[in-house]
Amino acid sequence: MEMEEGPLYKNIISHIDINRGIDSIHYLNFNDISKEPKFDEFLDDINQYNDTIELSLIKNKAYKEAVMMSLHIINAESDFLKEIIRDEQKTFGGSKLFYLNNNHDKILVIAVPGSMENKLNMVINRLNKINEKIHRMNLKIKKENIDMYAKRKSIHDKKDDIINMINKNLKV
Repeated sequence: MEMEEGPLYKNIISHIDINRGIDSIHYLNFNDISKEPKFDEFLDDINQYNDTIELSLIKNKAYKEAVMMSLHIINAESDFLKEIIRDEQKTFGGSKLFYLNNNHDKILVIAVPGSMENKLNMVINRLNKINEKIHRMNLKIKKENIDMYAKRKSIHDKKDDIINMINKNLKV
């Protein structure tokens, strides 16, 4: 039997997670987002593909609270995860719930005074939605891996048996 090009078995995709270390989450009060150096790494995302209402709130200095959180992303999957996060970043109205820094490893949530908790809940719900999507993709990947094993079973390769055992039994 000829070997196919590319990987025979696919890896499971890691879920999006927030680094829960106390030093990786920052809460800030500010007056003007454009004058706060800590926001510089988010300015590209703030200014690109955002709706006029959101940009007006920023320009008129309505936002006064911010939370910056570090994402827990595996480098090998970063391009795929960046894309899926970007897809879920916007509300139905076109404004962004959160912003990503230039390295796509931090999230910035900005809010008007007194609304941070509600906005953070929306962001967490959105991240949960992303993780549900990844979970469905992982189920599909597991099925494809099991189907590939069934196709290759007649080869009697010990590595296939080991990969199949991992696919069936490892909980990730």
